[in-house]
Amino acid sequence: MRRVSERLHGRDKLSAFLKDQIKDLETERRHLVGVFGRTGAGKSSLINAIINKEGLLPSASVSACTSVMIKVEATNGSKYEAHIEFITKEDWENEVQSLKQALEDHDDDDDGGGNDDCLDHDGKLSALYGEEWKEKSTLSLMDNKYFRDIPEFLKPKIKILESDSAEGLSEEFVRYTRSESNETEEVKRWYWPLVKCVTVKVPDNDFLDHVTLVDLPGNGDRNKSRNEMWRQIVGDCSTVWIVAEITLAASENEAWEILKSAHGLIGNGGQCEQIHFICTKSDPSDNR
Repeated sequence: MRRVSERLHGRDKLSAFLKDQIKDLETERRHLVGVFGRTGAGKSSLINAIINKEGLLPSASVSACTSVMIKVEATNGSKYEAHIEFITKEDWENEVQSLKQALEDHDDDDDGGGNDDCLDHDGKLSALYGEEWKEKSTLSLMDNKYFRDIPEFLKPKIKILESDSAEGLSEEFVRYTRSESNETEEVKRWYWPLVKCVTVKVPDNDFLDHVTLVDLPGNGDRNKSRNEMWRQIVGDCSTVWIVAEITLAASENEAWEILKSAHGLIGNGGQCEQIHFICTKSDPSDNR
């Protein structure tokens, strides 16, 4: 292919196309490993253990910690980095309008019963605005003062955080990835509703040299957008890890749903080549 490329001296579109394709063949490919499982199965803890960075990704035993897609890969630099990609301001304005309208419609039709969708809408708006969103119009909520700390969202461009340690980086990007925190310091504004994806780059990690791990919000999450997120990427994964608690691994509906979807992609138009079923939380179990 290199010899062919050297003979392509023309400046026509075909020559340029062939050169680009040959150059692409020389690019080292990363294996995309999707880490899927229900909320609370231990996906983030598993990734931390595998790359030997216990404090990198947030984890908890009570509620969902991961609210956005997190990719974990290697970096050639010496620092830990988080590259935060935002949705556009126009998309957020449309979403705010939609969320407020849905909540207003629910109030008009309220029969006194609970509604998980409304709790999700309320939580998403409150994460960024506190209680202010209830008294203000959509236009007012798009004022730049709410995004003063994240000018990258307004441009838009990728925001890059750096730290000398995994724990330090985790403290920096927590407000961009989680809907709540166990941290002692008060976080007044959470930015995860504005985040499309966070790519965490880890230095000096041989395992990640050829692999990108993708940690997603769990399926089975009551938040519908987080619940469906895994479906959007499973077809791009060369390897799928299905994570389930060891006590319920054989009976989890969410785990079987992922298995069926991933299995259908092997040799059927998808990238999936391998599926691994990983049982977590074996320490407190009697099944040792």
